[in-house]
Amino acid sequence: MPKVILLYASWCHNCPKAEKIWRDLKEEHDFEYEEVDVESEEGQKIAQEYSVMAVPTTVIDGEVAFIGIPSKDEALESIK
Repeated sequence: MPKVILLYASWCHNCPKAEKIWRDLKEEHDFEYEEVDVESEEGQKIAQEYSVMAVPTTVIDGEVAFIGIPSKDEALESIK
């Protein structure tokens, strides 16, 4: 089962769009999903681990998959 981590920030204007895409897909498909604020301690560790320089960033199974907002089709394809 794929594991998706969406890194976001409260000040990010594009993050809610990415959150909606992943939340909608989570309702329709079976995968692990977690949203992590880059301003939190956990978020800072993950951002450093993956050299994240922008949000939203999506990490899938330990690899940066998207920087920015993926289309719903791109997101779905990445978890198949």
